[in-house]
Amino acid sequence: MEGKTESHSAIKVHSLQRGVLSVPNGIALAAAAMAPVLAVVLNAPAAAPQAGEALPLSFLVAFVACLFIGNNVVQFSRKLPSAGSFYTFNTYGLGRTAGFFTGWLFAIGYGILAPGLFDAFGSFLHDYLLSTFNANVPWWLCSLFGLVIVLGLSLRSIRASVRVDLTLLVLEVIIFLTLAIVAIFNAGGGNTMKAFVPSSSPHGVSGVGLGVVFGILSFIGFDAAATLGEETKNPKRNIPIAVGGALVAVGVFYVFVMYALTAGYHLNNAGQMAQFLKDPNPFVTLAHRYTSWLLQPVELAAVAGLFSCFLAIHNTTVRVMYSMGRDKVIPSVMGRVHQKWFSPHVAILSLAAFTVAVGIGTGLWLGPGATGAYGFTGSIGTVAIVLVYGASSFALIRYFWALPERNIVKHVIFPLLGVVAFLYPLWSVAKPGQSWPYNLVFWIVIAWIVAGIGLYGYFHRTAPERIAALGTFVADDELLAEVEHHGSGVD
Repeated sequence: MEGKTESHSAIKVHSLQRGVLSVPNGIALAAAAMAPVLAVVLNAPAAAPQAGEALPLSFLVAFVACLFIGNNVVQFSRKLPSAGSFYTFNTYGLGRTAGFFTGWLFAIGYGILAPGLFDAFGSFLHDYLLSTFNANVPWWLCSLFGLVIVLGLSLRSIRASVRVDLTLLVLEVIIFLTLAIVAIFNAGGGNTMKAFVPSSSPHGVSGVGLGVVFGILSFIGFDAAATLGEETKNPKRNIPIAVGGALVAVGVFYVFVMYALTAGYHLNNAGQMAQFLKDPNPFVTLAHRYTSWLLQPVELAAVAGLFSCFLAIHNTTVRVMYSMGRDKVIPSVMGRVHQKWFSPHVAILSLAAFTVAVGIGTGLWLGPGATGAYGFTGSIGTVAIVLVYGASSFALIRYFWALPERNIVKHVIFPLLGVVAFLYPLWSVAKPGQSWPYNLVFWIVIAWIVAGIGLYGYFHRTAPERIAALGTFVADDELLAEVEHHGSGVD
């Protein structure tokens, strides 16, 4: 009884505020982390050289592939709602060792995205101010301006943060959907169902496959809502709805907007395709062509999309840091919660310091834009996160294998299909022979894993109780007894 009292007391001290978020809040965070407007602006031109006219098909296939991984999050969240997300899921499914390395990879996977978004936001805002107002504000100053707002929102209230994300998302999506609808309506001969046929790609099936890589990159972050498991009302019900809702809504948006771009730009015409491949911003061209009155809103939507993604990734990352700090895998001070605002304030400030240091450094080194620091840090984060996604599929199979509710489709077939679907994108990003500095991505992730092996070995020798407590906190009082006597499903 004494042990249980201490456990309950510890949970109350190190606790986020329960029940303050709703399904729309979770959808807003997950959708903002995917950054749908930013994704189509940056990834459509990257995928088009290989996918060609079959660009919508590539994003449709990516959508289906991500639904398989989304199933992992939905199934686990119904059982184990936690701010740790995959960190908690993989601990229960594969054991504490896998849980540790999930958290370790998640730390760099999402953590390294923040500096890249910090840089890209500054770059986009700098370009917008220069072109619109002829004001040459340094990009790093624009980045710091964005970070100050992110800090204020994340420290003060997760509810305010997700409301800002939701507001910006609605405006961005309305602007781009308006552009897409007008483009399709006026596309004439550009409208064709051949956009969904593999033979429309200049490289056939392999070209569609390479396009899928960029489609999948556009979905990274869909799991962000799972980190709100301890702050959402009825998390076992609402987190799965939020994750699934965000994934489906953004997936439909991607396919529709990609089709509008293909039809409106007339990519079924060789001359138009050649022009498209040289176009630095095809959506701005589309706005010029069909909706000149939307030109300013389209440019503003890109800046707003970057900010909402930056805010969402920041809030997601600090909750994983908070969970690891609570388990004392990283300094336990990261597991502290502000007494008044209920925010993981130490983790928030620590990530902000890391973001500034790495963001300024990589921005000066590679440039802050999409092809510079943003692309480089995004590649590192993608490799780490996809490894976590793959591990979660095996974790789901193992966790549900002995449970009476095991379903062969949801708990075995879908997870395995998710692993298969992500193998090629993982290889395409991490394979040897990449151009500099992308040839460093694989080795940076490997070095991070090796460092994790050293840290895990140190804990195993000097503080085995930390390993024993990994990922055991879930936002469900009914599971406390199981957590305190944990052992079934965790090595």
